[in-house]
Amino acid sequence: MIAGCVYGGLVNSADAAAPLRIVAEHYPPYEYVSDGVVTGINVEVTSRIMERLGVPFEYVPTYPFSRAWALVRSGHAEAVASVSCQPARRPYVYCTPEQQAFGETAVMPRDYLWLTRYVFFVNKRYADVLKFESYEQLRRDASRVGVLKDYTYDGKLLSAGLKTVKYISSADGFKALSEGKIDLFPMDETVGRWMLRDLGLADSVTMLPRTIVEKPYLMMFSRKSSYPNLSSIWTKYYEELRKLRDSGEYADIVNRYIPPGYPYPLPRSVVFVAEEWAPFEYLKDEKPAGINVAVLKRLMGRLNVPYEVQLYPWSRAWMLAERGRADAVLSVSYKATREHVLCYTPEQRAFADAGTLPPDYLWMSEYVFFVKKSRAEALVFESYEQIKRNGYRVGTNKDYSYCPEFMEADLSVREYPDTDSGMSALVAEEIDLYPMDRTVGQAELRELGLSEVVTFIPKPLFSKPYLCPFVKGSSLPGIQALMQNFNEQLRLLRASGEYDEIVAEFQRTQKGQE
Repeated sequence: MIAGCVYGGLVNSADAAAPLRIVAEHYPPYEYVSDGVVTGINVEVTSRIMERLGVPFEYVPTYPFSRAWALVRSGHAEAVASVSCQPARRPYVYCTPEQQAFGETAVMPRDYLWLTRYVFFVNKRYADVLKFESYEQLRRDASRVGVLKDYTYDGKLLSAGLKTVKYISSADGFKALSEGKIDLFPMDETVGRWMLRDLGLADSVTMLPRTIVEKPYLMMFSRKSSYPNLSSIWTKYYEELRKLRDSGEYADIVNRYIPPGYPYPLPRSVVFVAEEWAPFEYLKDEKPAGINVAVLKRLMGRLNVPYEVQLYPWSRAWMLAERGRADAVLSVSYKATREHVLCYTPEQRAFADAGTLPPDYLWMSEYVFFVKKSRAEALVFESYEQIKRNGYRVGTNKDYSYCPEFMEADLSVREYPDTDSGMSALVAEEIDLYPMDRTVGQAELRELGLSEVVTFIPKPLFSKPYLCPFVKGSSLPGIQALMQNFNEQLRLLRASGEYDEIVAEFQRTQKGQE
Protein backbone atom coordinates (compact mmCIF):
# COMPACT_ATOMS: atom_id res chain seq x y z
CA MET A 1 0.00 0.00 0.00
CA ILE A 2 1.26 3.46 -0.84
CA ALA A 3 0.01 6.36 1.25
CA GLY A 4 0.15 10.09 0.60
CA CYS A 5 0.57 12.33 3.61
CA VAL A 6 0.04 15.83 2.23
CA TYR A 7 -2.76 17.77 3.91
CA GLY A 8 -4.66 20.92 3.04
CA GLY A 9 -5.85 21.74 -0.46
CA LEU A 10 -9.17 20.05 -1.26
CA VAL A 11 -9.40 18.16 2.06
CA ASN A 12 -9.56 19.72 5.52
CA SER A 13 -6.95 18.54 8.00
CA ALA A 14 -9.75 17.27 10.25
CA ASP A 15 -10.63 14.72 7.58
CA ALA A 16 -7.05 13.72 6.84
CA ALA A 17 -7.07 10.70 9.17
CA ALA A 18 -9.05 8.84 6.50
CA PRO A 19 -7.00 8.88 3.28
CA LEU A 20 -8.75 8.56 -0.06
CA ARG A 21 -8.62 4.87 -0.93
CA ILE A 22 -7.71 3.74 -4.47
CA VAL A 23 -8.08 0.05 -5.29
CA ALA A 24 -6.78 -1.78 -8.34
CA GLU A 25 -5.98 -5.13 -9.81
CA HIS A 26 -2.36 -6.27 -10.00
CA TYR A 27 -1.67 -4.75 -13.42
CA PRO A 28 2.03 -4.21 -14.09
CA PRO A 29 3.58 -1.89 -15.16
CA TYR A 30 0.66 0.41 -14.26
CA GLU A 31 0.04 -0.67 -10.65
CA TYR A 32 1.77 -3.52 -8.84
CA VAL A 33 3.82 -4.47 -5.77
CA SER A 34 7.57 -4.92 -6.08
CA ASP A 35 9.67 -6.00 -3.05
CA GLY A 36 6.81 -5.02 -0.78
CA VAL A 37 6.51 -1.52 -2.32
CA VAL A 38 3.53 -0.33 -4.33
CA THR A 39 4.75 1.12 -7.64
CA GLY A 40 3.86 1.56 -11.30
CA ILE A 41 3.04 4.22 -13.88
CA ASN A 42 -0.40 5.03 -12.54
CA VAL A 43 0.86 5.01 -8.95
CA GLU A 44 3.51 7.62 -9.76
CA VAL A 45 1.10 9.72 -11.82
CA THR A 46 -1.53 9.65 -9.07
CA SER A 47 1.03 10.40 -6.36
CA ARG A 48 2.09 13.59 -8.13
CA ILE A 49 -1.49 14.66 -8.75
CA MET A 50 -2.70 14.02 -5.20
CA GLU A 51 0.32 15.79 -3.75
CA ARG A 52 -0.50 18.87 -5.83
CA LEU A 53 -4.15 18.70 -4.78
CA GLY A 54 -3.25 18.26 -1.13
CA VAL A 55 -5.27 15.03 -0.84
CA PRO A 56 -4.05 12.17 1.42
CA PHE A 57 -4.54 8.77 -0.22
CA GLU A 58 -3.65 5.10 -0.19
CA TYR A 59 -3.18 2.90 -3.26
CA VAL A 60 -3.94 -0.83 -2.94
CA PRO A 61 -3.21 -2.74 -6.19
CA THR A 62 -3.67 -6.29 -4.89
CA TYR A 63 -7.35 -7.09 -5.52
CA PRO A 64 -8.91 -9.20 -8.25
CA PHE A 65 -10.83 -6.78 -10.44
CA SER A 66 -14.23 -8.10 -9.37
CA ARG A 67 -13.38 -7.32 -5.72
CA ALA A 68 -11.95 -3.86 -6.54
CA TRP A 69 -15.07 -2.98 -8.54
CA ALA A 70 -17.36 -4.18 -5.74
CA LEU A 71 -15.59 -1.90 -3.24
CA VAL A 72 -16.01 1.17 -5.46
CA ARG A 73 -19.55 0.27 -6.45
CA SER A 74 -20.55 0.08 -2.78
CA GLY A 75 -18.61 3.19 -1.75
CA HIS A 76 -16.16 1.31 0.47
CA ALA A 77 -13.34 2.62 -1.74
CA GLU A 78 -13.15 6.01 -3.39
CA ALA A 79 -11.58 5.10 -6.74
CA VAL A 80 -10.59 2.20 -8.95
CA ALA A 81 -7.74 2.40 -11.48
CA SER A 82 -7.44 1.00 -15.00
CA VAL A 83 -11.11 0.59 -15.81
CA SER A 84 -13.15 1.59 -18.88
CA CYS A 85 -16.31 3.68 -18.88
CA GLN A 86 -19.28 1.41 -19.61
CA PRO A 87 -23.02 2.24 -19.48
CA ALA A 88 -23.65 -0.34 -16.74
CA ARG A 89 -20.96 1.24 -14.54
CA ARG A 90 -22.02 4.88 -14.84
CA PRO A 91 -24.62 4.86 -12.02
CA TYR A 92 -21.81 4.03 -9.58
CA VAL A 93 -18.91 6.22 -10.75
CA TYR A 94 -18.28 9.74 -12.04
CA CYS A 95 -17.55 10.09 -15.77
CA THR A 96 -16.82 13.15 -17.91
CA PRO A 97 -18.90 13.66 -21.08
CA GLU A 98 -15.83 12.85 -23.20
CA GLN A 99 -15.28 9.57 -21.36
CA GLN A 100 -18.91 8.60 -21.81
CA ALA A 101 -18.92 9.53 -25.49
CA PHE A 102 -16.03 7.24 -26.45
CA GLY A 103 -18.28 4.19 -26.79
CA GLU A 104 -20.40 5.95 -29.41
CA THR A 105 -17.89 8.22 -31.16
CA ALA A 106 -14.57 6.34 -30.70
CA VAL A 107 -12.97 9.76 -30.10
CA MET A 108 -10.25 9.43 -27.47
CA PRO A 109 -11.09 11.57 -24.42
CA ARG A 110 -8.40 14.01 -23.27
CA ASP A 111 -8.86 12.81 -19.70
CA TYR A 112 -7.87 9.16 -20.02
CA LEU A 113 -5.35 7.49 -17.74
CA TRP A 114 -3.80 5.19 -20.38
CA LEU A 115 -4.67 3.49 -23.64
CA THR A 116 -5.10 -0.26 -23.55
CA ARG A 117 -4.62 -2.53 -26.56
CA TYR A 118 -6.06 -6.03 -26.16
CA VAL A 119 -4.67 -9.02 -28.06
CA PHE A 120 -5.11 -12.77 -27.78
CA PHE A 121 -2.35 -14.65 -25.97
CA VAL A 122 -1.74 -18.27 -26.99
CA ASN A 123 0.37 -21.23 -25.95
CA LYS A 124 3.55 -21.15 -28.09
CA ARG A 125 3.06 -24.78 -29.06
CA TYR A 126 -0.12 -23.84 -30.93
CA ALA A 127 0.83 -20.35 -32.15
CA ASP A 128 1.23 -21.53 -35.77
CA VAL A 129 -2.12 -23.30 -35.72
CA LEU A 130 -4.38 -20.92 -33.82
CA LYS A 131 -5.35 -17.83 -35.79
CA PHE A 132 -7.63 -14.89 -35.11
CA GLU A 133 -9.27 -13.92 -38.40
CA SER A 134 -12.78 -13.34 -37.04
CA TYR A 135 -14.94 -14.35 -34.09
CA GLU A 136 -16.93 -16.59 -36.44
CA GLN A 137 -13.71 -18.42 -37.30
CA LEU A 138 -12.90 -18.88 -33.58
CA ARG A 139 -16.37 -20.27 -33.01
CA ARG A 140 -16.02 -22.69 -35.96
CA ASP A 141 -12.67 -23.85 -34.61
CA ALA A 142 -14.28 -24.43 -31.18
CA SER A 143 -11.60 -22.34 -29.52
CA ARG A 144 -11.78 -22.15 -25.74
CA VAL A 145 -11.33 -18.56 -24.56
CA GLY A 146 -10.44 -17.58 -21.01
CA VAL A 147 -12.15 -14.47 -19.63
CA LEU A 148 -11.98 -12.60 -16.32
CA LYS A 149 -14.92 -12.04 -14.01
CA ASP A 150 -16.57 -8.60 -14.44
CA TYR A 151 -14.36 -7.62 -17.41
CA THR A 152 -16.26 -5.98 -20.29
CA TYR A 153 -13.94 -6.81 -23.24
CA ASP A 154 -15.18 -6.08 -26.76
CA GLY A 155 -18.92 -6.42 -27.32
CA LYS A 156 -18.33 -8.54 -30.42
CA LEU A 157 -16.21 -10.99 -28.43
CA LEU A 158 -18.84 -11.35 -25.71
CA SER A 159 -21.68 -11.87 -28.20
CA ALA A 160 -19.81 -14.24 -30.54
CA GLY A 161 -21.06 -17.43 -28.87
CA LEU A 162 -17.55 -18.64 -28.03
CA LYS A 163 -16.87 -21.30 -25.45
CA THR A 164 -15.54 -19.29 -22.50
CA VAL A 165 -13.93 -20.28 -19.21
CA LYS A 166 -14.10 -17.68 -16.43
CA TYR A 167 -11.19 -16.86 -14.11
CA ILE A 168 -10.76 -14.55 -11.12
CA SER A 169 -7.28 -13.20 -11.91
CA SER A 170 -5.03 -12.65 -14.92
CA ALA A 171 -2.41 -14.94 -13.37
CA ASP A 172 -4.98 -17.77 -13.27
CA GLY A 173 -5.80 -17.18 -16.94
CA PHE A 174 -2.18 -17.26 -18.08
CA LYS A 175 -1.46 -20.40 -16.05
CA ALA A 176 -4.49 -22.11 -17.61
CA LEU A 177 -3.22 -21.11 -21.05
CA SER A 178 0.23 -22.54 -20.40
CA GLU A 179 -1.34 -25.79 -19.13
CA GLY A 180 -3.53 -26.18 -22.23
CA LYS A 181 -6.84 -25.73 -20.37
CA ILE A 182 -7.81 -22.88 -22.73
CA ASP A 183 -6.68 -21.93 -26.24
CA LEU A 184 -6.80 -18.14 -26.10
CA PHE A 185 -6.65 -15.52 -23.37
CA PRO A 186 -7.40 -11.85 -24.16
CA MET A 187 -5.31 -9.32 -22.25
CA ASP A 188 -3.66 -5.93 -22.71
CA GLU A 189 -0.46 -6.49 -24.68
CA THR A 190 1.90 -4.57 -22.36
CA VAL A 191 0.40 -5.94 -19.15
CA GLY A 192 0.36 -9.46 -20.56
CA ARG A 193 4.01 -9.46 -21.59
CA TRP A 194 5.00 -8.03 -18.19
CA MET A 195 2.98 -10.64 -16.29
CA LEU A 196 4.32 -13.54 -18.36
CA ARG A 197 7.84 -12.50 -17.43
CA ASP A 198 6.92 -12.27 -13.72
CA LEU A 199 5.11 -15.64 -13.81
CA GLY A 200 8.01 -17.35 -15.58
CA LEU A 201 5.79 -18.16 -18.58
CA ALA A 202 7.42 -15.96 -21.25
CA ASP A 203 8.95 -19.04 -22.92
CA SER A 204 5.65 -20.92 -23.15
CA VAL A 205 3.11 -18.22 -24.01
CA THR A 206 3.12 -15.67 -26.83
CA MET A 207 0.55 -13.37 -28.44
CA LEU A 208 -1.24 -13.01 -31.74
CA PRO A 209 -0.42 -9.58 -33.22
CA ARG A 210 -3.91 -8.61 -34.41
CA THR A 211 -5.66 -6.12 -32.11
CA ILE A 212 -8.96 -7.13 -30.50
CA VAL A 213 -9.89 -3.69 -29.21
CA GLU A 214 -8.31 -0.41 -28.15
CA LYS A 215 -9.94 1.73 -25.50
CA PRO A 216 -9.05 4.31 -22.85
CA TYR A 217 -8.60 3.17 -19.27
CA LEU A 218 -9.55 5.63 -16.54
CA MET A 219 -9.30 6.37 -12.85
CA MET A 220 -12.97 6.12 -11.85
CA PHE A 221 -14.27 7.70 -8.64
CA SER A 222 -17.20 6.31 -6.64
CA ARG A 223 -20.55 8.11 -6.49
CA LYS A 224 -21.41 6.06 -3.38
CA SER A 225 -18.39 7.11 -1.30
CA SER A 226 -18.93 9.58 1.54
CA TYR A 227 -15.35 10.89 1.28
CA PRO A 228 -15.39 14.69 1.75
CA ASN A 229 -15.44 16.80 -1.41
CA LEU A 230 -14.95 13.80 -3.70
CA SER A 231 -17.14 15.35 -6.41
CA SER A 232 -14.55 18.15 -6.73
CA ILE A 233 -11.48 15.95 -6.26
CA TRP A 234 -12.20 13.76 -9.27
CA THR A 235 -12.59 16.74 -11.65
CA LYS A 236 -9.39 18.31 -10.31
CA TYR A 237 -7.62 14.96 -10.72
CA TYR A 238 -8.26 14.99 -14.47
CA GLU A 239 -7.33 18.65 -14.81
CA GLU A 240 -3.94 17.86 -13.29
CA LEU A 241 -3.58 14.75 -15.46
CA ARG A 242 -4.03 16.86 -18.60
CA LYS A 243 -1.35 19.26 -17.31
CA LEU A 244 1.03 16.33 -16.76
CA ARG A 245 0.52 15.25 -20.35
CA ASP A 246 0.90 18.73 -21.81
CA SER A 247 4.14 19.35 -19.91
CA GLY A 248 5.74 16.05 -20.98
CA GLU A 249 5.96 14.92 -17.36
CA TYR A 250 3.58 12.02 -18.01
CA ALA A 251 5.73 10.81 -20.91
CA ASP A 252 8.83 10.85 -18.74
CA ILE A 253 7.12 8.57 -16.20
CA VAL A 254 5.90 6.14 -18.86
CA ASN A 255 9.27 5.91 -20.60
CA ARG A 256 11.01 4.89 -17.36
CA TYR A 257 8.75 1.83 -17.10
CA ILE A 258 8.21 1.13 -20.81
CA PRO A 259 11.15 2.38 -22.88
CA PRO A 260 10.01 3.09 -26.44
CA GLY A 261 10.63 0.04 -28.55
CA TYR A 262 9.15 -2.78 -30.59
CA PRO A 263 8.45 -6.24 -29.11
CA TYR A 264 9.29 -8.29 -32.25
CA PRO A 265 12.57 -9.05 -34.02
CA LEU A 266 12.49 -7.36 -37.44
CA PRO A 267 13.78 -9.26 -40.48
CA ARG A 268 14.31 -5.99 -42.40
CA SER A 269 13.81 -2.23 -42.31
CA VAL A 270 10.32 -0.73 -42.11
CA VAL A 271 9.41 0.69 -45.53
CA PHE A 272 7.51 4.00 -45.62
CA VAL A 273 6.19 5.01 -49.05
CA ALA A 274 4.88 8.40 -50.14
CA GLU A 275 4.41 10.75 -53.02
CA GLU A 276 6.86 13.63 -53.35
CA TRP A 277 5.02 16.39 -51.51
CA ALA A 278 7.34 19.24 -50.58
CA PRO A 279 7.83 20.52 -47.95
CA PHE A 280 6.70 17.35 -46.15
CA GLU A 281 8.55 14.65 -48.10
CA TYR A 282 10.64 15.09 -51.25
CA LEU A 283 14.00 14.23 -52.77
CA LYS A 284 16.97 16.50 -52.21
CA ASP A 285 20.29 15.44 -53.72
CA GLU A 286 18.56 12.11 -54.43
CA LYS A 287 17.84 11.56 -50.72
CA PRO A 288 14.47 11.86 -48.88
CA ALA A 289 14.07 15.19 -47.10
CA GLY A 290 11.30 17.32 -45.61
CA ILE A 291 9.34 17.88 -42.42
CA ASN A 292 7.88 14.37 -42.21
CA VAL A 293 11.27 12.82 -42.94
CA ALA A 294 12.70 14.74 -39.98
CA VAL A 295 9.77 13.65 -37.81
CA LEU A 296 10.34 10.02 -38.84
CA LYS A 297 14.01 10.27 -37.92
CA ARG A 298 13.08 11.40 -34.41
CA LEU A 299 10.28 8.84 -33.90
CA MET A 300 11.96 5.76 -35.34
CA GLY A 301 15.15 6.63 -33.48
CA ARG A 302 13.23 6.50 -30.22
CA LEU A 303 11.66 3.19 -31.18
CA ASN A 304 15.11 1.92 -32.18
CA VAL A 305 13.65 0.50 -35.40
CA PRO A 306 15.48 0.59 -38.77
CA TYR A 307 13.49 2.15 -41.61
CA GLU A 308 13.67 3.67 -45.08
CA VAL A 309 11.56 6.18 -47.03
CA GLN A 310 10.71 5.50 -50.67
CA LEU A 311 9.10 8.21 -52.84
CA TYR A 312 6.96 7.46 -55.89
CA PRO A 313 4.04 8.89 -57.86
CA TRP A 314 0.97 8.38 -55.68
CA SER A 315 -0.59 5.60 -57.78
CA ARG A 316 2.68 3.61 -57.53
CA ALA A 317 2.96 4.18 -53.75
CA TRP A 318 -0.63 3.04 -53.30
CA MET A 319 -0.06 -0.07 -55.43
CA LEU A 320 2.87 -1.07 -53.20
CA ALA A 321 0.67 -0.69 -50.13
CA GLU A 322 -2.12 -2.75 -51.72
CA ARG A 323 0.32 -5.56 -52.48
CA GLY A 324 1.88 -5.51 -49.00
CA ARG A 325 5.25 -4.39 -50.38
CA ALA A 326 5.23 -1.31 -48.16
CA ASP A 327 4.73 -1.16 -44.38
CA ALA A 328 3.35 2.36 -43.91
CA VAL A 329 2.17 5.29 -46.02
CA LEU A 330 3.11 8.90 -45.32
CA SER A 331 0.67 11.76 -45.94
CA VAL A 332 -2.53 9.86 -46.62
CA SER A 333 -6.00 10.79 -45.38
CA TYR A 334 -8.71 8.53 -43.99
CA LYS A 335 -11.03 6.99 -46.55
CA ALA A 336 -13.38 4.11 -45.78
CA THR A 337 -12.51 2.33 -49.04
CA ARG A 338 -8.86 2.20 -47.95
CA GLU A 339 -9.60 0.24 -44.77
CA HIS A 340 -8.97 -3.10 -46.50
CA VAL A 341 -5.35 -1.96 -46.99
CA LEU A 342 -4.54 0.42 -44.14
CA CYS A 343 -4.79 0.25 -40.33
CA TYR A 344 -6.56 3.35 -39.03
CA THR A 345 -7.07 4.28 -35.37
CA PRO A 346 -10.60 4.92 -34.03
CA GLU A 347 -9.85 8.66 -33.70
CA GLN A 348 -8.71 8.81 -37.33
CA ARG A 349 -11.93 7.15 -38.48
CA ALA A 350 -14.04 9.43 -36.30
CA PHE A 351 -12.74 12.62 -37.92
CA ALA A 352 -14.91 12.07 -40.99
CA ASP A 353 -18.08 12.09 -38.86
CA ALA A 354 -17.25 14.19 -35.79
CA GLY A 355 -14.66 16.57 -37.26
CA THR A 356 -12.50 16.18 -34.14
CA LEU A 357 -8.81 16.30 -34.97
CA PRO A 358 -7.21 12.94 -34.05
CA PRO A 359 -4.20 13.17 -31.71
CA ASP A 360 -2.17 10.90 -34.01
CA TYR A 361 -2.28 13.00 -37.18
CA LEU A 362 0.89 13.80 -39.08
CA TRP A 363 -0.04 17.24 -40.47
CA MET A 364 -3.11 19.29 -41.35
CA SER A 365 -3.95 19.97 -44.98
CA GLU A 366 -6.03 22.78 -46.50
CA TYR A 367 -7.05 22.35 -50.12
CA VAL A 368 -7.61 25.31 -52.46
CA PHE A 369 -8.14 25.74 -56.19
CA PHE A 370 -5.01 26.73 -58.12
CA VAL A 371 -5.52 28.82 -61.28
CA LYS A 372 -3.40 30.41 -63.97
CA LYS A 373 -2.64 34.00 -62.90
CA SER A 374 -3.66 35.51 -66.22
CA ARG A 375 -7.13 34.02 -65.77
CA ALA A 376 -7.48 34.47 -61.99
CA GLU A 377 -9.82 37.47 -62.14
CA ALA A 378 -12.18 35.78 -64.58
CA LEU A 379 -12.39 32.47 -62.70
CA VAL A 380 -14.34 32.53 -59.44
CA PHE A 381 -15.23 29.89 -56.88
CA GLU A 382 -18.52 30.38 -55.06
CA SER A 383 -19.78 26.79 -54.93
CA TYR A 384 -19.39 23.48 -56.72
CA GLU A 385 -22.79 24.10 -58.33
CA GLN A 386 -21.46 27.39 -59.72
CA ILE A 387 -18.34 25.64 -61.11
CA LYS A 388 -20.50 23.08 -62.86
CA ARG A 389 -22.88 25.77 -64.14
CA ASN A 390 -19.97 27.77 -65.60
CA GLY A 391 -18.54 24.67 -67.23
CA TYR A 392 -15.10 24.98 -65.62
CA ARG A 393 -12.71 22.13 -66.36
CA VAL A 394 -11.18 20.71 -63.17
CA GLY A 395 -8.00 18.64 -62.84
CA THR A 396 -7.64 15.84 -60.30
CA ASN A 397 -4.91 13.38 -59.34
CA LYS A 398 -5.27 9.66 -59.92
CA ASP A 399 -6.36 7.73 -56.79
CA TYR A 400 -6.64 10.89 -54.65
CA SER A 401 -9.53 11.27 -52.21
CA TYR A 402 -11.29 14.63 -52.08
CA CYS A 403 -14.18 15.79 -49.91
CA PRO A 404 -17.60 14.09 -50.50
CA GLU A 405 -19.17 17.34 -51.79
CA PHE A 406 -16.46 17.64 -54.44
CA MET A 407 -16.79 14.00 -55.48
CA GLU A 408 -20.59 14.22 -55.71
CA ALA A 409 -20.71 17.50 -57.65
CA ASP A 410 -20.41 15.79 -61.07
CA LEU A 411 -17.84 18.30 -62.34
CA SER A 412 -16.07 18.16 -65.67
CA VAL A 413 -12.87 16.39 -64.53
CA ARG A 414 -9.61 15.46 -66.21
CA GLU A 415 -7.27 13.12 -64.29
CA TYR A 416 -3.49 13.48 -64.01
CA PRO A 417 -0.81 11.11 -62.65
CA ASP A 418 0.91 13.65 -60.36
CA THR A 419 1.02 17.26 -59.16
CA ASP A 420 3.61 18.33 -61.78
CA SER A 421 1.25 17.23 -64.53
CA GLY A 422 -1.71 19.01 -62.93
CA MET A 423 0.14 22.32 -62.58
CA SER A 424 1.49 22.04 -66.12
CA ALA A 425 -2.05 21.43 -67.37
CA LEU A 426 -3.11 24.73 -65.77
CA VAL A 427 -0.35 26.58 -67.58
CA ALA A 428 -1.30 24.92 -70.88
CA GLU A 429 -4.97 25.82 -70.17
CA GLU A 430 -6.09 22.20 -70.52
CA ILE A 431 -7.97 22.81 -67.26
CA ASP A 432 -9.28 25.88 -65.47
CA LEU A 433 -9.00 24.82 -61.81
CA TYR A 434 -6.71 22.39 -60.01
CA PRO A 435 -7.42 21.39 -56.37
CA MET A 436 -4.31 20.81 -54.27
CA ASP A 437 -3.07 21.32 -50.73
CA ARG A 438 -2.08 24.98 -50.50
CA THR A 439 1.35 24.44 -48.91
CA VAL A 440 2.28 21.55 -51.20
CA GLY A 441 1.02 23.41 -54.28
CA GLN A 442 3.07 26.52 -53.52
CA ALA A 443 6.21 24.44 -52.90
CA GLU A 444 5.65 22.59 -56.18
CA LEU A 445 5.26 25.86 -58.09
CA ARG A 446 8.57 27.14 -56.69
CA GLU A 447 10.27 23.91 -57.74
CA LEU A 448 8.80 24.16 -61.26
CA GLY A 449 9.59 27.86 -61.57
CA LEU A 450 5.89 28.66 -62.01
CA SER A 451 5.22 30.85 -58.95
CA GLU A 452 4.73 33.90 -61.17
CA VAL A 453 2.46 32.02 -63.56
CA VAL A 454 0.08 30.11 -61.25
CA THR A 455 -1.70 31.31 -58.10
CA PHE A 456 -4.60 30.06 -55.96
CA ILE A 457 -8.09 31.18 -54.98
CA PRO A 458 -7.97 31.93 -51.20
CA LYS A 459 -11.34 30.35 -50.42
CA PRO A 460 -10.58 26.85 -49.00
CA LEU A 461 -12.28 23.78 -50.43
CA PHE A 462 -11.83 21.60 -47.34
CA SER A 463 -9.36 20.75 -44.59
CA LYS A 464 -8.36 17.31 -43.36
CA PRO A 465 -5.62 15.65 -41.34
CA TYR A 466 -2.98 13.67 -43.17
CA LEU A 467 -1.87 10.52 -41.39
CA CYS A 468 0.72 7.77 -41.38
CA PRO A 469 -1.31 4.53 -41.30
CA PHE A 470 0.43 1.18 -41.44
CA VAL A 471 -0.31 -1.54 -43.99
CA LYS A 472 -2.43 -4.52 -42.95
CA GLY A 473 -0.80 -6.80 -45.50
CA SER A 474 2.77 -6.01 -44.39
CA SER A 475 5.01 -9.04 -43.97
CA LEU A 476 6.48 -7.58 -40.76
CA PRO A 477 5.33 -9.33 -37.56
CA GLY A 478 2.99 -7.39 -35.28
CA ILE A 479 2.49 -4.43 -37.62
CA GLN A 480 -0.40 -3.06 -35.53
CA ALA A 481 1.77 -3.08 -32.41
CA LEU A 482 4.39 -1.08 -34.29
CA MET A 483 1.73 1.38 -35.43
CA GLN A 484 0.48 1.81 -31.86
CA ASN A 485 4.00 2.55 -30.58
CA PHE A 486 4.61 4.92 -33.50
CA ASN A 487 1.38 6.85 -32.88
CA GLU A 488 2.02 7.07 -29.15
CA GLN A 489 5.45 8.58 -29.79
CA LEU A 490 3.89 10.97 -32.33
CA ARG A 491 1.36 12.14 -29.71
CA LEU A 492 4.18 12.66 -27.21
CA LEU A 493 6.19 14.58 -29.80
CA ARG A 494 3.30 17.00 -30.24
CA ALA A 495 2.54 17.27 -26.51
CA SER A 496 6.16 18.14 -25.69
CA GLY A 497 6.40 20.84 -28.39
CA GLU A 498 9.13 18.94 -30.25
CA TYR A 499 7.02 18.62 -33.38
CA ASP A 500 6.69 22.41 -33.60
CA GLU A 501 10.44 22.74 -33.06
CA ILE A 502 11.12 20.38 -36.00
CA VAL A 503 8.84 22.43 -38.27
CA ALA A 504 10.38 25.72 -37.15
CA GLU A 505 13.92 24.42 -37.68
CA PHE A 506 13.01 23.19 -41.16
CA GLN A 507 11.52 26.58 -42.04
CA ARG A 508 14.62 28.41 -40.75
CA THR A 509 16.87 26.15 -42.81
CA GLN A 510 14.79 26.63 -45.94
CA LYS A 511 14.76 30.40 -45.51
CA GLY A 512 18.53 30.44 -45.09
CA GLN A 513 18.96 28.54 -48.36
CA GLU A 514 16.78 30.89 -50.41
